[in-house]
Amino acid sequence: MIKKQKRLLFLVNPSAGRGRGEIKFIQAKNQLKEHSIDADMFISEGHGEIRKFICDEDLKSFDGICTIGGDGTIHEAIDGLMRSGKSKYLPLGVFPGGSGNSFCNDLSIYSDISALSNIIDFKTSPIDIMEIKHLDHINYSANIIGWGIASEVNILAEKLRFLGGIRYSIASLICIFRLVPKEMNFIIEGDVITGKGLLFLALNTKYTGKGMRMAPKAKLNDGLIDIILFREASKLRVFKIFMEVFTGSHINDSLVEYYQVKKFEIKNFEEHLNIDGENKGITPISVDVLPKSLNIFASL
Repeated sequence: MIKKQKRLLFLVNPSAGRGRGEIKFIQAKNQLKEHSIDADMFISEGHGEIRKFICDEDLKSFDGICTIGGDGTIHEAIDGLMRSGKSKYLPLGVFPGGSGNSFCNDLSIYSDISALSNIIDFKTSPIDIMEIKHLDHINYSANIIGWGIASEVNILAEKLRFLGGIRYSIASLICIFRLVPKEMNFIIEGDVITGKGLLFLALNTKYTGKGMRMAPKAKLNDGLIDIILFREASKLRVFKIFMEVFTGSHINDSLVEYYQVKKFEIKNFEEHLNIDGENKGITPISVDVLPKSLNIFASL
């Protein structure tokens, strides 16, 4: 019996890899061809196009989709797969092409070679997804949801994009010196959290930004959301905590609260959120974990 040739669709951010998104696709296509895997390409021309393409197009002739881009590109693909229901039959492969690549870091995908090896083997692992409800709107996250400094840093980092991956660290330092605590109105699995707060991060991944090991206990497939919270603190204390996030030792600081939960709410009204590195969220939100609801080309 002749074995059916596998077929993949690549969703490409043309600015990925310093403008080498299409070249990276051609290189991957040539490698996959040697293993009897065919590859087609869709090039995104703007924000939201990958999500819309996945939702609108008939993709049943493909055996999987792959992204070439950063965390924002991956977020759009996952959001589109979950919204459309195509996550039920289309696994996702990811190629690092951004400046942070925090999602790829959790999968130990540091190069195109490691991404290709997962896809060539066609081995997949299920991961959890966070379902975010805002009023009558639902979207999805596989990486982070950030409030307070976590959102402000991302907004500033976007303006510093010309600096590359180091922009996250620079933006963090600037925001530390601009510290203004905000009123918290959170519910973490039934517990009400109020008072002044500086940062709230809900993570499905260990990493965020550029190498920040923010949630060292996090696993992509444990059915839990890891939450990092800190309330009021001096700028010097926050700076000390920031210097420890690259090793994950910040969670030992008495001012850092660490939770592992299945759901939470942010009740604050009309405050910005960082969702998977995108400045697109707005409060209030309620979030639930959807265990093992998307298959990824990776071995977990």
